[in-house]
Amino acid sequence: MAMLPAWALSATPVPSLPAREQMLGLLEQRALHRNLVDWRALRRELAATTDAERQRALLADAIHRATAGHGGWMAAAELRDRYRAAAPAAALPAAVEASAAPEAARIDPRLGRITIGPYLPDPGLTRAQQREAEQQHAQRLRDTLWRLDDGSRCGWIVDLAENTGGNMWPMLLGVGPLLPGRVGGTDVVGHFQDAGGLQPWRYRDGAVWVGQALRLAADDGSRRLRHPEAPLAVLQSGRTASSGEAIVLALRGRRASRSFGTPTMGYSTGNVPVTLVDGSTLLLTTTVMKDRNGMGDGSRIVADVPAALPADALRLAQAWLLAQPACGGKPTGSAGPGAPSWKTAP
Repeated sequence: MAMLPAWALSATPVPSLPAREQMLGLLEQRALHRNLVDWRALRRELAATTDAERQRALLADAIHRATAGHGGWMAAAELRDRYRAAAPAAALPAAVEASAAPEAARIDPRLGRITIGPYLPDPGLTRAQQREAEQQHAQRLRDTLWRLDDGSRCGWIVDLAENTGGNMWPMLLGVGPLLPGRVGGTDVVGHFQDAGGLQPWRYRDGAVWVGQALRLAADDGSRRLRHPEAPLAVLQSGRTASSGEAIVLALRGRRASRSFGTPTMGYSTGNVPVTLVDGSTLLLTTTVMKDRNGMGDGSRIVADVPAALPADALRLAQAWLLAQPACGGKPTGSAGPGAPSWKTAP
């Protein structure tokens, strides 16, 4: 899974010696950029100091280089504190409808807008409880889509501008009905790539898969959108990171889709959370994320249509959607002045 990249550096906690050796072994053998660290020299430096702050700094630097800044280590107490601080924001409602949005964010009523924020797993839950929480989160997103899908929507906006990451699978399952872009289209919506090659992400029958391994399934898997081929606009920003970038990639290459905004944060790589022997957690970056066509290099994702401000991205997205044949090919005045007049999708 891809996770949040912003790990706080604390001067005091350090892994226990067995956990540190476990961590170094994992990084040396599996980290995406493991060749950028002199692991023998690092072990010598760690052995030569008893200063916890120095040890933490050495480990943090090695993790940063081996994971291009996406990985991290966190003591169990730090992980719990981080979850508690982020959980309220992650639990906010997922949808914004035109009729309920503030004036500045209102959109044409023919368009449906869904906002997908970050999702952090609760470290205090068992794996079974975490899986249940993931399914519930995905279902809330899907319920939003079903509620908006009343037959009047000619296009969709997926807002990922504030999605800083977390667990990607509930997000992917939640937005799943929008992913194929055509009836009977391919079920591959993205990939992980490591030294062993490409490992596809799949969405089919209301479930997400990695290769042929089931990750998460919805209870309403047989349900379909009324107009599954409707055009789709993605809003992104410099805050879109990690799993947020995974969803950007999953929607990229979809038929009749286009992205708007600024380049993403640049953590489009895959992390595996590993619980070490002392209960602390290592986020181990092992893969590069790619879109359904195998495109992606693990760095920033550039929008199809640049827009420096969120309001501009929303305005341009509306104008493009309303100019598509599915919406009658005519932007309305609600898109705002200065919006381009695209007539057909490329």
